[in-house]
Amino acid sequence: MLVKTSNNTFKLGQVRKTHFDDRWVKFAFGPQGFKNTENLNLGVVEFGNSITSLNHCHEVEEALFVLSGNGKIKIGNDIYDVEKNDFAYIPAKTDHQIITGQKSIKILFIFGGEILIEH
Repeated sequence: MLVKTSNNTFKLGQVRKTHFDDRWVKFAFGPQGFKNTENLNLGVVEFGNSITSLNHCHEVEEALFVLSGNGKIKIGNDIYDVEKNDFAYIPAKTDHQIITGQKSIKILFIFGGEILIEH
């Protein structure tokens, strides 16, 4: 079978890792993405074990899907246990953070709008 590739299809392995203090991110779509897009942000983020991420918020809604591992997601004042195959919704302008225990957690994230992640 012939596998076609273009600038509209690509493999996760082609996407460069960006390292931050508490995690690494592979930006697939977005202003920092492998595919530069204005109003769509999608990527994969991984937090190592025993990490509490920076508490932060965005001007836009965000959706998360846990690809592997487990941990907790704090959304506003509520903390939720999450594991592989769980979804999480984060309303716009709502503080949130990821908390890991003895295992790392890998998450697919998606949000709309124009946003640049710098921390």
